Amino acid sequence: MTDNDYQEKRGFVRMRVETQVTYTIKNHEDVSHHGYSQNLSATGLYMTTDFAPNLGDIIEIVMNPSGDRLLPFVAQGNVTRCDPDDNNKNM
Repeated sequence: MTDNDYQEKRGFVRMRVETQVTYTIKNHEDVSHHGYSQNLSATGLYMTTDFAPNLGDIIEIVMNPSGDRLLPFVAQGNVTRCDPDDNNKNM
């Protein structure tokens, strides 16, 4: 299959957004976890983290873009996938 044969199946385009992420899990807000975002779309965030949340966990995410021109981005969502990679980090 060539690049020209590939048809994107996602409903929204993913944008490469690499920045620090801090998140908390609902009902455990007293503990913050940290990660690094890889990409972002209208319906999802792909990130790496040393802590593996459970599928279905509701999390609040704060993305802190570098520099002082952008305010932190805050969102709430639920964990739909969590897979270890070669470095034992979870996504």
